Amino acid sequence: MRPHRINFTGGIFHVTARCNNKEFFFQRKADFLLYQEILGKAKEKYGTDIYAYCITSNHVHLLVGTPASPNLSEFMQYVSGNYAKAYNRAHRKTGRFWGGRFHSTVIESDTQFLNCVTYIELNMVRNFVVDDPAEWPWSSYQSHVSGGENPLLDYHPLYLELGDSLEECQNAYQEIVNERIREKGLSRQPVLSEGIIYGSEAFVRELLEKYGQKLPYYQNRKSYLYEDLFHSLRKISSSYG
Repeated sequence: MRPHRINFTGGIFHVTARCNNKEFFFQRKADFLLYQEILGKAKEKYGTDIYAYCITSNHVHLLVGTPASPNLSEFMQYVSGNYAKAYNRAHRKTGRFWGGRFHSTVIESDTQFLNCVTYIELNMVRNFVVDDPAEWPWSSYQSHVSGGENPLLDYHPLYLELGDSLEECQNAYQEIVNERIREKGLSRQPVLSEGIIYGSEAFVRELLEKYGQKLPYYQNRKSYLYEDLFHSLRKISSSYG
């Protein structure tokens, strides 16, 4: 049974969308710019927050907040649908661009927010495309460590708590990233991109109780412990991702 997507006001979701057959459709600079343009229009239309992103050659990572409305699906349908049509027009091609529906993992902000941001922004380092995340221009990393205008990006309160000024936040975040690279930056965390809910046991249990009342998939489900601290609704094999 395919799980019903969890979607609620005030949620934070790690979204992944993959190109059809994992093909490398993002090839030209214009392809990346076009995606950013449509992402920005969707952000304005639906009032969503974007806390991190990484656009790769064959898939996209987004950390999306829904502060005003449970509209994650509408937001992503707008982005994916409009981009696929615009891409096909620009390349004079037909056929599917995306490989099925997008995946979303509910992220507990208090425990997993910075972990998920760094995981997203280190994607191209983890996949040995670049040595330094700053070398990949199609992510939010550069804005987090050096500022500059980026209309796509929202600064989450947890990021702003890293320092008393934006410069202090940037320096502190840079150190977090450096430490992550030293410790486990090249290791995958499939629970962040393949799980359904990830956070503390209380957070997972609260959502299970809420959605289990109306959706059969979430009834009588148990959570699985990861890294001796955090729980995921779905048990993820180490072979994922």
